[in-house]
Amino acid sequence: MKDRDADRRRHPRSRGGFKLSEAGASADRLINHIDNISCSGVLCHTQRPVVEMTKLSIVLDLPGPVHRVVNAEGIVIRCEAEYPKSSDFKVAILYTKLSDEDHHAIRTYVEHDLGEHVAGH
Repeated sequence: MKDRDADRRRHPRSRGGFKLSEAGASADRLINHIDNISCSGVLCHTQRPVVEMTKLSIVLDLPGPVHRVVNAEGIVIRCEAEYPKSSDFKVAILYTKLSDEDHHAIRTYVEHDLGEHVAGH
């Protein structure tokens, strides 16, 4: 059995996801849903595969209570089909550039999300 402490991530991630709002929308938008987010990266859904090590610009509109548009740069570290023969993909992106203000906003969002999930149980 794995030691749970050894399996912990450097940054906690949200338990819930969110859809992109108009701030992140465009006709050729790659990301269509955020599964979870942390101060080190984001796990999202796309409708086409993305080659690992692809550099991306990311625009995320964090929902309440933060209500902030985050602009980051990242690199794809994993891309997997949602299930066999699927046209939906889960893509893990590691931030390579994130401002201190956006880092703080993401941390605040994640802490709130984790608090909401604890309070809901």
